[in-house]
Amino acid sequence: MPDITNEHLMQLIYRVIKKVDSIEEKLNQVIDYVETQKKNQSANSQLEEQEEFKYYPIGNMEELDYISSKIENDEIYKKKLRNFIKAIPYFTLEDIFTEEFLCDIKTLDDVIPYEEIYVYLKRLEGMSEDFIKTHVLSELSRIKGRVRHRSTLKKKRKIERCYRSKSPNETQQPDSDFVEYIEMQDDPESEQTEESKLDIVKTFVPVTYAEDTKESLNSTEPETDFLDDDEDYFTPINDQRDLMKVCEKIRLKPSYLKSVRKQLFHATAGGNIKLDDLFTLNFIADYNMTGVQGKKSLRKLLPYSTIYLFVKKKLGIPVHDIEVQATNELKQMKHRQFQRKYDSKKRLKHLYNKEKQEPEDKDKVDESN
Repeated sequence: MPDITNEHLMQLIYRVIKKVDSIEEKLNQVIDYVETQKKNQSANSQLEEQEEFKYYPIGNMEELDYISSKIENDEIYKKKLRNFIKAIPYFTLEDIFTEEFLCDIKTLDDVIPYEEIYVYLKRLEGMSEDFIKTHVLSELSRIKGRVRHRSTLKKKRKIERCYRSKSPNETQQPDSDFVEYIEMQDDPESEQTEESKLDIVKTFVPVTYAEDTKESLNSTEPETDFLDDDEDYFTPINDQRDLMKVCEKIRLKPSYLKSVRKQLFHATAGGNIKLDDLFTLNFIADYNMTGVQGKKSLRKLLPYSTIYLFVKKKLGIPVHDIEVQATNELKQMKHRQFQRKYDSKKRLKHLYNKEKQEPEDKDKVDESN
């Protein structure tokens, strides 16, 4: 065995150090690559989270097949769709299907979006199978009746136009009773701040060809024929059952919304509508404006956005000022409720003391005799 000199040792150490440096350089490259991939993945995940989930009601069989396949094969999409529909206050079938689709389809049984979304969410609300079926049948009959009524009105208009075109000497007046339905787009500048709150709520506002809604809100002349029938007469909402009935009428019967707006406008001083015109003290106790501190949000209620907010904005009041007024009215109503409870307890205590005092006075009289 040859002798190992210092020179050999130095060469060996040099080669080891060189290899270590090479390995360290490669490790640094690997670490940099991993860190870059992590940053890209986090950025992509943030972008995906920030992307707004969009869903449009199903209008034909092709869209039904597409949505059904996504619900069956993509659990993330199904979860997002359920959360999207659930976020709509008092969601209906028309939030999942268009009215044309609902009129054409024979039955909703075994329709995947109906079973996996609508029925699933209604069960979470505590509804039984029989109640869901009854509610769906009632909703479908209303939708089909509304479509038939609209079709009849269109035919009537065509006949009237043909008749008027044959008599050019007569002045053509727009039919103020005919109502068409458009999505609410009044005061777009003032509604920009409320857009995020109202995007998920599909409401419809009745307007006439003479724009009688706008004229009636600005007019001071009393009208007596603003109610179609007794069912359109509005009374303050007292409980959740009343709220569901009113919301259902607002969604399914646009003429009801028009009548209620006119009723409250003429019943109040120049349209100075207040929250106690819409809600009772018992109902409002569970609500505040923002929905914090264990309370429900008043902003999400359909009567608030489609009646209170609408009438106030028609009077030219900014949205921020409307919310300030609503907050103050809410505090006043809760103070009145507290005062009533306090007075009631005080009155009961007084009656109790009075009843307790009467036997004592009677005993004193008997003793004196």
